[in-house]
Amino acid sequence: MLKYFCPDYRIKSLYDLSPKWLKRNGYNKIVVDVDNTMIPYDKTVVGPRMMTWIRHMHQQGINVALITNNGGDRMKAISRQTQLGCVMRAMKPLPTSYKKLVQGMGGGKILFIGDQLLTDVLGAKFAGHPVVWCQSLGGPEHWLTRFNRNIERFIANRLIASGKMPKERVL
Repeated sequence: MLKYFCPDYRIKSLYDLSPKWLKRNGYNKIVVDVDNTMIPYDKTVVGPRMMTWIRHMHQQGINVALITNNGGDRMKAISRQTQLGCVMRAMKPLPTSYKKLVQGMGGGKILFIGDQLLTDVLGAKFAGHPVVWCQSLGGPEHWLTRFNRNIERFIANRLIASGKMPKERVL
């Protein structure tokens, strides 16, 4: 059962993910979780550094899309600002939205990136896709996310103890 919580890769920040590494490993499409992976949960504006990262990915031929369990005006504004497609109210870890995104992106080898083992990693694994576990940006979180973080720590410690958790590195 632990295999469904084990990411394929681990990074500290989205900024540690380079187009060169993505292309070398056969990825030209990525799907990024929004809250606490791309921007803090309580923010409504994507910062200039992240906007530059998104533009750089596009300039290097990497197609980027967003996925989130949230919705509403905040998410619509983020999608407009970034000009990225976004599946909202994804109900992660259920695989339905992952499949919808894969179809919308034309299939192929897609890498998912997120900060939670219980939603992002598990959902990508259930849907049969490789996934990067990114360190959370921190800050305020939804009460359910705070609860899940305790379970996540337990699972991560088990994966580390078993030698199955990949080392955090720059990709």
